[in-house]
Amino acid sequence: MSGTDPLITRLTKADEAVTGDDQRATTFARGLILGALVGAAIAGSTIWQRRRQAGSASPAPVADEEGGRPSEES
Repeated sequence: MSGTDPLITRLTKADEAVTGDDQRATTFARGLILGALVGAAIAGSTIWQRRRQAGSASPAPVADEEGGRPSEES
C-alpha cells in the first residue's frame, strides 16, 4: 500500500465529508467491518484452541532407533 491510508483510517475520516443518510451508511459500514474483525478474531481463536487440544490429545508417533518410520507401538 504505497502512499495510501489504512482501511480503518479511511473509514474514520470518511464521516468528515458526508452528511445525512451518507453519515448513517458510513457508520453502518464501520460497525459492520468492526463486527467482522471481531468475529474473525473469535473464530480464529476457537480454531487455534481446538487444534492445540487435538494435538495434545494424541501422542506423537515414536521413531525406531534407526531413525526410520515410526513404530506401531504406543
